[in-house]
Amino acid sequence: MLIPVTFFVALALAVFSYSQGQGGPVAGLVFFGVLFIGAFIHVAQPLIEKGKALRPSKD
Repeated sequence: MLIPVTFFVALALAVFSYSQGQGGPVAGLVFFGVLFIGAFIHVAQPLIEKGKALRPSKD
């Protein structure tokens, strides 16, 4: 569910950036940057969960 949400957030930010007169290349960088961050979070989530399981408990 994270990837479609990130896609639409990236699209909205790119349209907003373009509407503010930033230009097409900047809007493209915003779009792909936000999309990359969302994909990175999606890929890193299992690693974060493994790291949480390996930490000692605070009992």
